[in-house]
Amino acid sequence: MSTNSWLRVILAIWVIGFLVIACGPALAGDGIVGTLAGGAIGLVLGSVLLVPWLLGVGVLLVLIRLTNPARDDRYPRLRDRR
Repeated sequence: MSTNSWLRVILAIWVIGFLVIACGPALAGDGIVGTLAGGAIGLVLGSVLLVPWLLGVGVLLVLIRLTNPARDDRYPRLRDRR
């Protein structure tokens, strides 16, 4: 696998991991009280981890963009003029 593919896999794990951490406690709660308590815990965790998560998504997207393989067909007209 190329570096670009690995970065895309890491980005998918990063996004899904945040959702699991933020929503997991509410889904794991048993009954109304457990769901509400889990929701409160998930809200706190999601709020605390939101900024680092957004920074991580931004960094991963930049790295994915930088490691995209070069394509010759981006500017076909410019290639023909040379």
